[in-house]
Amino acid sequence: MTDKPIMKSKAAAWAAFVVIVILMAITFGFRPVWWTFADMFFAFMMVFCHLMAVYLVKLNIHSSRKLDFMALVFGILTIVALIAEYVAYQIIVP
Repeated sequence: MTDKPIMKSKAAAWAAFVVIVILMAITFGFRPVWWTFADMFFAFMMVFCHLMAVYLVKLNIHSSRKLDFMALVFGILTIVALIAEYVAYQIIVP
């Protein structure tokens, strides 16, 4: 067992990626219109950027940090999209 933090673990990054892809496949039928996929798009981009950052850290630390920052931005956008979808559903579907 290594003392590597969970955020730098390739296995954890792959696990998050697989979870998001499975979640997208499971919830695909429940999303009636295109804008309901915004949260899944941002979540996918978050885990993809982090996965690439984990792999690129040995090649280019600067690009790895930029990708991790973008992953943070996409994570924030995921939360904003979830809230926006919830509010939109409350207004559209009484």
